[in-house]
Amino acid sequence: MASIKPYKTAKGRAWRVQYRSPDGKNRTKQGFRTKNEAQAWADKNATTIRTGDWIDPNAGKITIGEVAVAWEANLTHLKPKTRHDMLAVWRNHVEPKWGTRKAFSIKPSEVQAWVSSLDRSASLVRQSHAVLAQILDLAVMDKAIRKNPARGVKLPRKDAARKVYLTAEQLGLLVGECTRYRELVWLLGTVGLRWGEAAALRVRDVNVLRNRISVERNAVTVGSEVIIGTPKTHEVREVSVPVSVMRMLVPVMDGKGPDELLWPRRDGTPMKPPTHGKWYYNALDRCMEKYPDFPRVTPHGLRHVAAGLMISAGANVKVVQRQLGHSSAAMTLDIYAELFDEDLEAVGSAVEEKISDVVGLSCLRA
Repeated sequence: MASIKPYKTAKGRAWRVQYRSPDGKNRTKQGFRTKNEAQAWADKNATTIRTGDWIDPNAGKITIGEVAVAWEANLTHLKPKTRHDMLAVWRNHVEPKWGTRKAFSIKPSEVQAWVSSLDRSASLVRQSHAVLAQILDLAVMDKAIRKNPARGVKLPRKDAARKVYLTAEQLGLLVGECTRYRELVWLLGTVGLRWGEAAALRVRDVNVLRNRISVERNAVTVGSEVIIGTPKTHEVREVSVPVSVMRMLVPVMDGKGPDELLWPRRDGTPMKPPTHGKWYYNALDRCMEKYPDFPRVTPHGLRHVAAGLMISAGANVKVVQRQLGHSSAAMTLDIYAELFDEDLEAVGSAVEEKISDVVGLSCLRA
């Protein structure tokens, strides 16, 4: 039970509350002008202790930079590239503004003003806010602050990624301009592998007889290194490869051991994604110069090209989901909804053929 006692100050008498906190420490809160004011605070404090909502009045003095140390230690479960990117956002965009601020002193209006002032892409602004919010969530969990001031602020809307679809003929034109790795471009543009999944392929992952590839690994660039880990969804999957594309892969594997990469760099490590001025973009530039209406498609964009070819060939959403390695069919529908719109029209036409005669007879009888 709290003890309320008066004490003398330069301005007269004041009141202090002495109580025991949940951590077993004897604490004092003073500066109350009247005994009733002190009693009201003591009653409220006792309720927070009883309900488990008590906050250490000194804990909130910890800085965001200090909480970030524990936050960083909790990122070990993430994939290396994700962790690398989040730490880069912290160092470059969050720490300079908030690193020295005490957790209790941050107001929602300040976070909103910061978010609104960031002159960066919507994606980077949202990432920066997410990092700050995660750190403050940790402060809430440790009862350093009662509420997270970063939650509930308005964020810029992230524009939908622009998807480029090529016809089979256009994909062939692009491949025709490639001076190397033609089979790789065909693979990306028809099967829908992520670049890192293709770069990490070993001879053992390719089943020529069944025209299948087992996607077990993913190569990602982290700083200057290329690290091999699990696929994005952590799940191994099998994908189907067109026969003509599989024939192109056979010479690539010729003479290699089962654990060797299909497309290694000189040091034996997986290829990094091609950059501007390299073989892929040089081929794309030549193609766009020859055909002014040819769309600009990135190596990752070839994944959308493959999805478009699969859907136009009549593949259902579950098949496309499996090929692309999406976590759910709903995700596939969200990304490629405009392509499946044609399927909806086809469904309506097909049902119409089934019922048109019956509807006509029914109307005559009526």
